[in-house]
Amino acid sequence: MFVWLWFAVATLTLVSGTGARTCGIFGVTVNSSVVLRQVEQKLGCTFAAVRWFQDWNTPFNQAYASEITARGQDLELSWQPRIRNARGQFTGVPYREIAQGKHDAYLRKFAQKIWQVGTPINISFAPEMNGNWGVYQLGPSNTPADFVRAWQQLVRVFRSERAPVRWIWAVNIQFPDMKNSYRSLYPGDAWVDEVGLDGYNWGTTHSWNRWLSFQDTFGPSYQELKRLTTKPIQLGEVGSVEPGGDKARWIKEMCRDLPGFKRVRRAFWFHLKDGAVDWRITTSAASLEAFRNCTAR
Repeated sequence: MFVWLWFAVATLTLVSGTGARTCGIFGVTVNSSVVLRQVEQKLGCTFAAVRWFQDWNTPFNQAYASEITARGQDLELSWQPRIRNARGQFTGVPYREIAQGKHDAYLRKFAQKIWQVGTPINISFAPEMNGNWGVYQLGPSNTPADFVRAWQQLVRVFRSERAPVRWIWAVNIQFPDMKNSYRSLYPGDAWVDEVGLDGYNWGTTHSWNRWLSFQDTFGPSYQELKRLTTKPIQLGEVGSVEPGGDKARWIKEMCRDLPGFKRVRRAFWFHLKDGAVDWRITTSAASLEAFRNCTAR
């Protein structure tokens, strides 16, 4: 009952400088501080944590980190080992290179910038590395063993720089064509502070999916993580679309079912539009109201 007790108490807690109640167990993924303020205003609450994405070979965004910290919110970073070229195309950074120390200079500078901010940050390195849709996912030259060694080298460098980082190992929920088990990709409890799941209800936006409830989306993978480790769990990316069902009802059922996920300490709603697929809380008045009611419990 600890996690849901935290959720109930947190809704009554004021975040420094905002004067608003927090949004309970929920964090949010947004692409700007302007969008963050807008959605919080519509919900009438302040998210306890904010996630953003960053690619490889780009510096740590100290200004944004300081802005979030000044609001009393936790920092969560999804760090993707990919590099964008001038044409906007991505190439993945091989895990073997990271494991061999070829990127240590960049990692040290990154860690030092975090140390300068002076506030703890949670980092999800290579989120959804078990997927088959991105440039840094697994393959013959990017094996699970390569990933584990890269993760350990990354943590080793940051620890040597005394960067205040908590490491979040975040996988995608299990899917039919998943070729590698969670266990084969797990670096070990000594190298991980928390584990996470990313999952979405895609509804009927694609031919390969169907409408899935929150329980159906996360339940089986959550049980697998519980068997893997006793570490705390977060839902690093959560979202539902409108097409194919009732999104407001999906949110209500999520709010009802979350207490059963007793190891989950935080759930991040993916408040972004990805191409034609809109995950935002504000896709309809009914969905917004359902989420507002959920955070007010």
